[in-house]
Amino acid sequence: MQFLKTHRRPVIITAVIVAVLAVALFFLLRSGGSRSDAVYVQSVREITGGGLTLVERFSGVAESQKTEKISADSSKTVKEIFVQAGDTVKQGDKLFSYDTELIALDVQQAQLEIESLQTTVATANSQIAQYQQERQSASGSDRLAYDAQIQQLQAEINSTNYDIKTKQADLERLQQGLQNAEVTASADGVIDAVGTAEEPLDSDGTLITMRNGGELRIKGSVSEQNVAMLSEGQSVIVRSRVDVTQTWPGTIASIDTGSAQSSDQDEGFYGGGGDSSRATFYSFYVSLEGSDGIIMGQHVTIEPDYGQTEVRDGVWLNSGYLNLEDENNPYIWADNGHGKLEKRVVTLGDYDEEFDEYEIVSGLTQDDLIAWPDETCAAGRATTTELVFDDAEFEEGDFGSFEEFQEFEEEPFEGEIVGSMDAEG
Repeated sequence: MQFLKTHRRPVIITAVIVAVLAVALFFLLRSGGSRSDAVYVQSVREITGGGLTLVERFSGVAESQKTEKISADSSKTVKEIFVQAGDTVKQGDKLFSYDTELIALDVQQAQLEIESLQTTVATANSQIAQYQQERQSASGSDRLAYDAQIQQLQAEINSTNYDIKTKQADLERLQQGLQNAEVTASADGVIDAVGTAEEPLDSDGTLITMRNGGELRIKGSVSEQNVAMLSEGQSVIVRSRVDVTQTWPGTIASIDTGSAQSSDQDEGFYGGGGDSSRATFYSFYVSLEGSDGIIMGQHVTIEPDYGQTEVRDGVWLNSGYLNLEDENNPYIWADNGHGKLEKRVVTLGDYDEEFDEYEIVSGLTQDDLIAWPDETCAAGRATTTELVFDDAEFEEGDFGSFEEFQEFEEEPFEGEIVGSMDAEG
């Protein structure tokens, strides 16, 4: 019980806390029998990771790091916008449309203007032909007058032909606009924001912004109660909601505490506890080391990387289970296979300082049953995988009364229990 008092951290993933939680869970589910003299043992597999793992997870979504700005033609009137913020679109999907009635009127007007200019050129050519014919029968001084009139008409024709070309270019643009009355997405993406023709998103007249192409990143959400759990540069694991075994390593690139959103639900803490009604949420962004297998708009969870996905060969046991007084003969208390406790000498390998764990090279397997070393351990003593306690033990124990123990257990835990526990645990 002294061990339990000294390991009351809310979130930890070491094997020792797994064992403590198993005991605490048993307290809550106990059947209320008499005290037993047998020593409680657990399987190594359960203690070292086959039981419970505690992690805090946050909700997130995959998005692109490339932002595209889409503006409306200032010469046209936007008729309808087909998307809204948060929508996922495919290449070719409609984004918005223009009012084609006004464009059609402009087309007709341009056609009439071109026809009028063409008529002016035809009339001028007819006058030139007439002047040339009359000039042939005119005297010398009159011929000079005809020449001046013909030159003036030719200059007007050249100017009018230029106007016709300009108008034809305008007509082609209008006709193209009439055919392309709908603006579509140039690539797959997610709509970030949508403005209006009267109130664009920025001074450049941007109507829609969307993320498409480029490398993916993860946008997460964290509540004000849990934002202190995260920090920039922190290693995290991104996990698929559909297949929890599919993961991607990443690093928190930034936490946007300058922009807050309110919510009535704790959407930023996936499966977490605590009172988060009407909480304030902040966005944070995760850079991925690789995005193979993840798609735009995919919903994921994000958890701090404690090394929980690392798989190590062999048996690794927390130092608390080992008696290390004799460096040459370290031992553990283990079930001998016949329901009796024995001292078992083990051979140690490497030491993991971060998790305070030793590699057990020989003398112990994942299926062996071992006990937490305390004053109750003695060679030949009976073992059990079941625990039964009297209420009186709580009155005399480290927790005080059983009511105080219950109060301890009722302290809010902001984490998610992931995994399962064997029936014996």
